[in-house]
Amino acid sequence: MILKESRLLKNTGWLLALQGVNIILPFVTVPYVTRVFGTAQYGVFTIALNWVSYFQLVVQYGFDLSATKKVVEAKTAEERSALVSAVVVARLMLVLLCAVVTVGLGLFGVASGEQLACMSMLFSMLFGVAIQLNWLFQGLQDMKFITMATACARSLSVLLVFLFVHDGSQLVLYSLLYSITWLLSGVLTHVFAWKRYGIGVKRTTVKAVLHEMSDGTPIFLSSAAGNIISSVGVTVLGACRPSSVVGAYGAILKVPQMANLMFTPVSQALYPRVNEERMKSRSAAERLVVKVGVPVCAAFLGGMVLMVIFRVPLVELLFGIEYVSESDTLIPLAVWVLFGIVDNFLGIQLLIPFGYQRLYSLLMVADCVFSVILTIAMGPAWGAMGVAWAIALSEAALTAALALALFAVTRDERGTGKHYRKDVSK
Repeated sequence: MILKESRLLKNTGWLLALQGVNIILPFVTVPYVTRVFGTAQYGVFTIALNWVSYFQLVVQYGFDLSATKKVVEAKTAEERSALVSAVVVARLMLVLLCAVVTVGLGLFGVASGEQLACMSMLFSMLFGVAIQLNWLFQGLQDMKFITMATACARSLSVLLVFLFVHDGSQLVLYSLLYSITWLLSGVLTHVFAWKRYGIGVKRTTVKAVLHEMSDGTPIFLSSAAGNIISSVGVTVLGACRPSSVVGAYGAILKVPQMANLMFTPVSQALYPRVNEERMKSRSAAERLVVKVGVPVCAAFLGGMVLMVIFRVPLVELLFGIEYVSESDTLIPLAVWVLFGIVDNFLGIQLLIPFGYQRLYSLLMVADCVFSVILTIAMGPAWGAMGVAWAIALSEAALTAALALALFAVTRDERGTGKHYRKDVSK
């Protein structure tokens, strides 16, 4: 047990380092580019990136959790190579589907001009997402090499931005430099997987690809729903407000998104450990989640309070005086972050490992629909503040739904004496 807890702490440390790279390096360039482009031009980039973010959800397709779980269960390099092959091929097929949709957006005029050009440059990040093997190393609980690969790729991107982006006319170039990080780090993960574990892409079958997609579908729906909740506000603002409002809100949204990234290492390191404990007993897994969850939630509560108190100087320091007009959106966005962290412990760390993927997916999809309705209703009337409160309220509603669902399934299992019979073998 001591050895496993030590490995959990070590893996969490590398994941924290990885997220440090993901947080610090982009924030080196964000204050620079927000000032170079201004709210209007940065708004164009934000809308383009928002579209590509939707495609990214499709390409990820829930494999970050469904495949990670299978990595934990796999016994040999051959089994893991077969899994890698099926997942990578499935993701590349999804990239082609997204390419067709992008062409359609251009043909029907949904995206045009500089926005479409930015989307085209950002599209290369989807190929990077498709081939990345972060989920493999997460399941192996060995994130050292992923951290190194990401740090190298991010550093190169930052360097190129400062070297070549100097005025507001270079938005398309910035989009290209922004996206190459993903492609480079994806290639490096394959090199590390082969050199360290003998795992690589081999010939696969249509049946294997479809099987992985089927297993990933419930988690894909829940993951997509969660990300749509955070990004639908930009879509609504893009349709009803000037690009300057979209740019200001899009920049400020990066602050709570970075807070979420700070939590991600905890979630990623804890998830495979919870699955290990779940194989022993329910109570062991529950104790681990509570042991980690209580101090983490308390720490983030303190951080969000400070973010709200110092929201005006924080926004001015990070993005410039032009963005301060929307700084009050950090109040509902802080609420959104806190409820989102609680939801992760209730859903990702408890319901999914205990075999209730489909229940979790159903609740996430229902909440996504609720969030979209709220955002469409509140965005046109109250602008950035409206869409920010919409996602905060929908996240609070999801917390209540997940708590009730967990209570219900726990009561049912204790009453019938059944434990983990739903989907556990998958």
